[in-house]
Amino acid sequence: MNDAKQATPPPQDAPRGCPLRSTGDLNYVWEWNTPEEMQMQLAGYQPREEYLQDRVDKVALVVEQLGLGPESEIFEIGSGEGIMAAGLADRVRAVLCADVSRSFLDKARATCEGRENVSYHHIENDFLEKLPTAAFDAGFSLNVFIHLNVFEVFLYFRQIRRILRPGGLFCFNFLDLGDNTRGFFHTYAERYRDANPVEFKGFLNWHGVELMTGIAAEAGLTPLTDKMINHDGVVFLTLRSDGEPAA
Repeated sequence: MNDAKQATPPPQDAPRGCPLRSTGDLNYVWEWNTPEEMQMQLAGYQPREEYLQDRVDKVALVVEQLGLGPESEIFEIGSGEGIMAAGLADRVRAVLCADVSRSFLDKARATCEGRENVSYHHIENDFLEKLPTAAFDAGFSLNVFIHLNVFEVFLYFRQIRRILRPGGLFCFNFLDLGDNTRGFFHTYAERYRDANPVEFKGFLNWHGVELMTGIAAEAGLTPLTDKMINHDGVVFLTLRSDGEPAA
């Protein structure tokens, strides 16, 4: 499954002395302490060199899908270590790295050091609510929505519509059942019965094309199905924000 993660991350428990108070606290699963843990979070057992080349290839895909140019102001949900933000910074006016993980945001700052047009935002349990309305021309998110449940997807979509300018585009990938994902589906199904809540937060999730396009429309976004790419179950979809941003 080259376009998503190659394997499952190791189980994690909630931090000591920090009881889980809401679903947002489960985002602890995305914190890490060592480079090895970081790479596991990013790509499972995919070799580092292969992963880095994939990020370079995905920069070109995002530029094409979103029609980015020198004046574009964009955001990335789940910016990770900032590899794609660094690759895009020279092509656009501004990039916002948004992530639920403070350790990843710290790494992104180090990766993008010296690039003054890159900024950073920690996503709390608010799904981008703190970002300004109609502030971006485009946005993207890769290998993030493959972990989200339908409610999280909807809450993100609703905020994405708000922060995009009219006509703004957002591209992302998600999982459907296909030759590239079916084996992983059965692996996670077997792991589910023994998973703790924090570990489950990092599980892959499967959503069909009809469901994802329907949720997008419910949030006020227009799915551009003519631009959709399906790699045997790993689906890339672009959405458009039409009309005035929602309040």
